[in-house]
Amino acid sequence: MKVLLLNALYTPYLLGGAERVVQSLAEGIADAGHEPIVITTVPQKGNRLDQVNGIKVYNIGLRNVYWPWGRVDKPGALKLLWHTLDTYNPWMAREVARILDAEHPDVVHTNNLAGFSPLIWQRVKERAVPLVHTLHGSYLLCPRTTMFRDGKNCEKQCALCRPFALPRERLCDAVDVVVGVSRYTLERHTKLGVFASTPEKRVIFNACHMRPSVLSPDAQPLPIRFGYLGLLDPTKGIDVLLASVAQLPRATWSLDVAGEGPTAYERYLRSQYEKPPVRFWGRSRPELFFPSIDVLVVPSIYNDPLPTVIIEALTWGVPVIGSSRGGIPELVADGHTGFLFDPDRPGDLLTRMQRYIDEPSLVAGMREVCLKKAEHFLPANVVERYLETYVRAVASA
Repeated sequence: MKVLLLNALYTPYLLGGAERVVQSLAEGIADAGHEPIVITTVPQKGNRLDQVNGIKVYNIGLRNVYWPWGRVDKPGALKLLWHTLDTYNPWMAREVARILDAEHPDVVHTNNLAGFSPLIWQRVKERAVPLVHTLHGSYLLCPRTTMFRDGKNCEKQCALCRPFALPRERLCDAVDVVVGVSRYTLERHTKLGVFASTPEKRVIFNACHMRPSVLSPDAQPLPIRFGYLGLLDPTKGIDVLLASVAQLPRATWSLDVAGEGPTAYERYLRSQYEKPPVRFWGRSRPELFFPSIDVLVVPSIYNDPLPTVIIEALTWGVPVIGSSRGGIPELVADGHTGFLFDPDRPGDLLTRMQRYIDEPSLVAGMREVCLKKAEHFLPANVVERYLETYVRAVASA
């Protein structure tokens, strides 16, 4: 089976979990004896064909007013123009159509569409190719992809989002199977009437490779080493975390912060909080970061669809304190693989962190449960579910 995978970014351009998930899926499809092909965007002009770990990758130079994944914020008027074009981009759709005609895939699997626009779905259906789409976020509902505005989660689409979302939603009729990376993500779309005519809807969690666990002693000594790994952005609640740890007793904790964000915001965080025992790592690899912490904190204040960093933590046997937002409760078994907290309750995160300080043996006690939970997200299991999905899509076409 020839599977064409499309995602906004692909290695070496890694922004978040979706890029790693698509790469893992492509390589898993190849290991299973099928032929994956990847289409992605790059900031350079023109197109080129590469081989990445044996996978054929079509790199399409983004045809829009700027490359949106930089660290410098753009003026509002320029953002408006970018999102308008990204709603219906005929130039990117034309390039994808050329690849479809050259490769003749058995099935097309789209993921994050930013940079391409949903117009590519129309080009796929014009060629009668079965189409599977995975929802990694709320791109179809909100140009910012977060449905978060003025410090609050949006219960419904606002007047600013609707002009962009409506054309995108109308193109959803082309999709044969829609997959949510969490139940929350899928239900958020279907409750708003998106994918109403799509015949099949599924939930398939993201995959992550198991890692060699670094065993903790039976009695975890203080200080407890908390960690944060991800985008430095207000929606991720990083400032909530930093303000909370500052209230913990001295000499009982440390906090390692790994990741990057908009330059101005990152500079602000460092100026306010970069002092012992808080350390900012900048960009870091998971294999260096997770062995250096005891507990991961995922304090998202927006409805995070499914933070892959939680799955990564579980594969290292690291318990997680996660907010009760979006798909996070589907990954964190409260009291078993970590704890959940309510961002709307002042001090709730602080209480959960204090629990590990008061009972440091919880770290070692939760390790085996985390590793057992991680087995559900092995790449082979996720690849098998997607291959089954592709077969069903082809059979029903």
